[in-house]
This record gives sequence, C-alpha cells and structure tokens, in this order.
Amino acid sequence: MPQTSISFACGRVGVLRRTALKQAQLDRLLSAHNGSEALRTLSDIGFSTADDTDFQTAAEKHVLKACELIKAVTPEPNVTDCFFLRYDIHNLKILLKSRQLAQKPQYLSDCGTLNVDKLRHCVAEHTYSELPQELKAAMESLEKRGAAKFDPMLVDTELDKAMYRQIFLNLAKSHQSVEITRYFTAKVDLQNVVMLLRLRAMGRETAEFISIALQGGQLNPQTLANNCADSEKLARMLRLYGEKVYQATLAAISDAGKLPFFEKTADDYLYGIFRAHRYDSASLEMLIAFLLQKQREATDVRLILAGKFNGFSPEEVTERMRELDG
Repeated sequence: MPQTSISFACGRVGVLRRTALKQAQLDRLLSAHNGSEALRTLSDIGFSTADDTDFQTAAEKHVLKACELIKAVTPEPNVTDCFFLRYDIHNLKILLKSRQLAQKPQYLSDCGTLNVDKLRHCVAEHTYSELPQELKAAMESLEKRGAAKFDPMLVDTELDKAMYRQIFLNLAKSHQSVEITRYFTAKVDLQNVVMLLRLRAMGRETAEFISIALQGGQLNPQTLANNCADSEKLARMLRLYGEKVYQATLAAISDAGKLPFFEKTADDYLYGIFRAHRYDSASLEMLIAFLLQKQREATDVRLILAGKFNGFSPEEVTERMRELDG
C-alpha cells in the first residue's frame, strides 16, 4: 500500500545510500583475471550471496530489492509505476512469444507492476481486462493481428509503443512529475535515435523506422528520418540533450561500432536529470534517483562479468559502463 508521506519515503530510502557500489569496488571487478575470480570478488564486495547461482541472478535480485522498496514507500504509485512498466512489457513479450512457440517462458521478472502469475493467466486465457488501459488495448490488438500471422517484431514494437502511451497517461494525472515527464520525453527521443542508427547501419529503409518509432518525444520521428542522410543535421537535433550526447551522436553516425557508447551517454544524460535530487529530503525525484542508481549498478556488474566470461577487453567494457554516484 502506498505511503502518504514523501518525507517518510525519502528517509527510508536515504538510510540505504551507504549501500551504493563504489568505484573502487567496480575497479576490483574490472581487475579480476577471469570470470571465476570476478564472481568471487562479487561476493567479497557484498553484491552477491552464496545462494546466487550466477551474476545474472545476483543483478536481478539487486534491482528487485530496490523496486520492492520504492513500491512499498511511494506516495505516488501512478508515477513511480512508470519506471516498473518496462518489466511488465518484458514479461508480456516473453509470455506471448512462448505461448506461440509452445515453449516454457524463461527469464520473467518480478520487478513489474503486475504479478507474474496474473500475467501468465492473462496470456494463457487471452484475456487482458486486468492490465493497464494501453497495455490491454495493445495485447487485444496483437491477439487479433496474430491470429492470421504471428510476427515477433510486431509484438516488440507494439508493446513498446503501448508502454510509453501508458507512461504519459499516468504522468498526465500527476501534478508532481515535471522532471519525470522530462525524463521520459528525452528517453523516447534517445531510443528513437538508437533505433534509427541501428536500421541505418543495417542498410534498411527509413520508412521502417517510421513504422516502429515511439511517440511522446520532442523530436518528430519523420524529421529524424529525413535528416538521417545528413550526419551533422541529425546530430544537431540531439544537441538539446547536451554536448556529450551531440558528440556521441556524431561518433555513432560515422561508426556503427560506437552505438553502444551513444547508448551509454544517453543513459548518463537521463540519470543526470535526477542526480541533483539524490539527497533531497522530500521529493519523488529522490526515490527515482535511488532506483536508477541501483539499476545502473546492476548494469555495470552485468557488463563487467559478461566481459570477463566472453573475453572482452577492459577498455571495451569501460566504454559501455554507466556513471555511478557511489
């Protein structure tokens, strides 16, 4: 049940600030000679426990604890739920595709707004009345369209679009979400650029981008597509998100191998929206800063450990790592 006091919520979350991962701890992970040593280090720094079977499990638990805390203390669940809808969408994609392929669904997340068993039942029974408005509409539409021909990519694109429609619908009902609205507006633009540059690197037509582009950003998807052939024009459109994003855009346009660096830079920009609020004593933004910090810690751990087990150089891993405040 949501709390009524934002001061209480910030107090509860604030006492956990000391649990943030420190750069020195990440440096220890990076300096590990191999994956096995990195796993032991992960336990040494307190990120994982003896019960964790692998680093992915440890990272999932790390994020889940943060999600459960925010859900327990938030006085504005309609707003904070916007940051958990991504996990509902992840689960719906897996469940729908697994049902179609007659496979057992794997890697479902408990971090969403909806109980996983409830989602299993919805997808198994093809009934979606318990889902949020936009997710319900998207799932019902996909059921109708999939009756003739199932398209996994259509599932991904339509559910991603529905997620942002639901997010902006939630935010429209709140009077305390200026920074959070700014965050999701920027996130739409930056994700659209990622999709556009990926399609460009694959030699695909820009018309395909228009069909999958997300709505709700400041940058018109058609204008982005029209400027795709002009590197400088496209990069200048991203300048409203700062010089670092602009430079990362230029790099990713000229070299598709720099796209992961663009994604990292974009993610750092988004987190920066909340960085100034991480010590607030009574703001919803402080709760979000904490949640994003924990997600970023998990992302960095996954990157480092995956790099150790797959032979990536420390430089390749570091280029993709998110900035932390620990």
